Amino acid sequence: MAFGNNSVLISTATQRDVEANGTNDILDAGNGANAFVIANGNVGNDQFTNWGSNDSIINNRQIFDGNGDGFIQFGSNGVLDIDRTSRRNAGQDQLQLTGANADITELRYLGSKNGGFVYADSATLKNLWEPFGRANVIEGTVGDNTFDMSGGSKVLFHDNALGLNLGGDTINNFGSDDLLVTTSMIFDSDMNQTVTFGQNNVLDISGSEGPAATDPQGGPGGQLDFTSQTSVTYLGSNQINGVTYYYYGTADSTFDPTPSA
Repeated sequence: MAFGNNSVLISTATQRDVEANGTNDILDAGNGANAFVIANGNVGNDQFTNWGSNDSIINNRQIFDGNGDGFIQFGSNGVLDIDRTSRRNAGQDQLQLTGANADITELRYLGSKNGGFVYADSATLKNLWEPFGRANVIEGTVGDNTFDMSGGSKVLFHDNALGLNLGGDTINNFGSDDLLVTTSMIFDSDMNQTVTFGQNNVLDISGSEGPAATDPQGGPGGQLDFTSQTSVTYLGSNQINGVTYYYYGTADSTFDPTPSA
């Protein structure tokens, strides 16, 4: 295997710079994947409207996580203290995220790259906990990770609809009872439901608007090295709480994402 260059963080999302202007601004997160880059300084108390599952915050520091579980709950006032460094020190800047149907009150941490600390809606991950079980769902960071899929049915979640490069990951022991789940389809050159890997034997992941014919050239969503195979089979899609998920497995997988359809 030979990974390409996965060092760029924002690949197919629209970068939106949140300036340290000290004013309380309203920013619209509608129209595709948006990556809001928070400046280091007094940005004020800003509100983001039309927040979607494909939007992300890239902060200039890691937000305080009291129990270290990777989930950041907003305060009882419904806002996120992005400068918080301890339980007592909330910092000066706050964000409010308003979705189409309700306010967003929890984000998940996706790691850091190039000095940016990445956060996205926790519901996109937690939607998969009910059908598959929390312990069986695996999600990596925006960096390079190694996963072992042995020991029962596992789900590898890859949230490529965010439009970020999620790194070059190595996947060991991916079996017929395991699944790769994405939020944008992966490019399939001949549309035969079998996605073959490139000459480097790694899977190039599509970006936020995938599948696109240009995807394999850069792998804008990152790359996956399945050490036990050189292709994955598309098994179908479904929606959970308004988010569309795409399922991939081995050629002999019997998983059906829409058994009642």
